[in-house]
Amino acid sequence: MVTNFSSPIKGANSGSCQRLAGYLEKENNQLPPAQQEAFFCAQSDKVSQSEVMAGIDRNGAAQGLKTDQDRFYTFTIDPSQKELAHIGNDADKLRDYTRGVMENYAANFGKGIESKDLVWYAKIEYSRSHTHEDKAVQEGTAQKGQPKEGDQTHVHIIVSRFKERQSEQERSSSLSPLTNHRKAGGAIGNGFDRVNFIQANERLFDAKFSYDRPQTETFDHARAAKSEHQADRLAAREQAIKMQIDQARPQREQSRPQEQTINQTNQLSR
Repeated sequence: MVTNFSSPIKGANSGSCQRLAGYLEKENNQLPPAQQEAFFCAQSDKVSQSEVMAGIDRNGAAQGLKTDQDRFYTFTIDPSQKELAHIGNDADKLRDYTRGVMENYAANFGKGIESKDLVWYAKIEYSRSHTHEDKAVQEGTAQKGQPKEGDQTHVHIIVSRFKERQSEQERSSSLSPLTNHRKAGGAIGNGFDRVNFIQANERLFDAKFSYDRPQTETFDHARAAKSEHQADRLAAREQAIKMQIDQARPQREQSRPQEQTINQTNQLSR
């Protein structure tokens, strides 16, 4: 279970969420109304695009932010194909799970708030396409824009930076998942612990759906493997630099006698 803090569109989140909400309607634009997937939130399974834009934009307005500061955040819940198969790729179960994820999100700030205190909306999507960043595209086994195979169901979440406020004149608490100030010893002091959030979401899925997760599918395993790969890459980079230095050394040593001869000639000519 991957929780990914990234946006599907380029650009800052410092203005309206209109572009992002519009982008998340791309699958609906190819479907008849009866088959379209609505946004959902903590209280409702059916929220319109206009309601999403109004809710996020209104809660972020006049909150004292600078023009380049984020007014909302977005992240995705990306179940594996094995996890999707375990729940039968059931949209209702994903909505229920997403609401649990947003309880984890609220609790992770350590401020005693709950999901109902936030302004957030989510959208289930059922397909993905390859991008230029995918290994398959880089290796030439897939084309950019080509649909990915297998179940690709995932959930996009848009959440306001601020706790829900009761009036437009009120300024509410700022809640950024990109801030994680740590005290001595590594504990989160004032902010959002993304590692804890991801681990909590993994445990939630396992408990809610009785999923027996192999150790190789855990976030801890993936993080350890990534660290090992990073260490290997750093070692390889250091070795490459050392080889470049070693290769350049003979050339420098060969050039020294010529430099000495030139210097001696210049001294004699003086």
